[in-house]
Amino acid sequence: MVRDRRLFLTATLIDALGSGLWVPFALLFLVHGQGLGLVDAGTSLSTGALLALVTGPGAGVAMDRFGPRALLVAGNLVRVGAFCAYPFVHSGWQVIVVSTVAGVGDRLFWTCNAPMAAQLAGGRDTDRVLATQTAGRFAGAGVGAAAMAVLPTFTSPWAFHLLAYVNAASFAVAAVLIRLLPRAEARADAPAGSWRAVLGDRPFTGFCITHLAFTFASASKFAVLPIVVRDLLHGPQWIAGTAITLGTVVVVTTQRPVVAVLARRSRTAGLIGAAVLFAACFALLIPLEAVPLGVATGLILVASAGFSVAEAMFGPTATAAAAEAAPPGAEGRASSIFQLSWGLPVALAPGLLALLLTAGNALTWSVLALTCAAAVPALLALRKRLPAALREPSPPVPA
Repeated sequence: MVRDRRLFLTATLIDALGSGLWVPFALLFLVHGQGLGLVDAGTSLSTGALLALVTGPGAGVAMDRFGPRALLVAGNLVRVGAFCAYPFVHSGWQVIVVSTVAGVGDRLFWTCNAPMAAQLAGGRDTDRVLATQTAGRFAGAGVGAAAMAVLPTFTSPWAFHLLAYVNAASFAVAAVLIRLLPRAEARADAPAGSWRAVLGDRPFTGFCITHLAFTFASASKFAVLPIVVRDLLHGPQWIAGTAITLGTVVVVTTQRPVVAVLARRSRTAGLIGAAVLFAACFALLIPLEAVPLGVATGLILVASAGFSVAEAMFGPTATAAAAEAAPPGAEGRASSIFQLSWGLPVALAPGLLALLLTAGNALTWSVLALTCAAAVPALLALRKRLPAALREPSPPVPA
């Protein structure tokens, strides 16, 4: 089991590094490597991501039928094909097609990742495995952000094409490693999975709805910061760049220690702590326009570090809790619903934040702070309904 866990972790770290590296390069690749316009490239990528999002429930059904290992391998192979195709796209509709295919691979991976981790680890070890994956994903994004200062200096598209092929190769290696894992034995007493079992499980669906507050916070924390710095504060862009870099370093260096500390407490406590910290950090950004630029810079940097600690607190904890709360026999369907609580805020955050920002800086951060604060009473109610998943003491059995 230890060997299998290490093999799985190695494969998913390779996956996480590759995915994280691609994120900051996607637009640069399409604009400078393939000659698309900025708006066309961005719109096409977003359209592909939204189209792929609707395949999540299908991935859940497939996982319940074939198991997480087979779907993880399939997800990586699908992305091998997509990234091999990226150097050949030269129009918006082609980008939509390829990014949709890549997104389907992502849906397969993320739907099966937590159930596979829970199968190989179990209990709080699941949190630790997911924490290591999160650190790898942010490390990949950090490497990508640093590499952006070097790769665009090359004028030939070959450098961008090489990046796509290297990313494809990383997914191929991950697929081979996951294929070496043992196939899960089906439980003879496991009930047949159904959507009714998942959607009718009110505590589980309530947890997914509550999780939206965290994922909206995660998707929003840096999304509009560069615009706020440039257009509202009229400050230099190094402020936003430094804040994002600081946040990446904090997540990578604190993720595992934070999870180790939270292992001594209930998952409810960790999630409530993350909600409070997110809310406090968003509140710090409310007065940015009312204070001198130097003070605003300090508030942004402090908030960035706080956001990243909150990210380290909630990400692995919530994912592990959702995997454990899934109705037996319908783990794949349950995981696909939980993944929608990740995907929807990521897809909708840019538009919602743009609307909020047109109404003012203070309103934007106030809404985000209140959204995070609203998760606290929801979690306090859920801990009585999901004591095992949230690692709460079980209520006493009446005599």
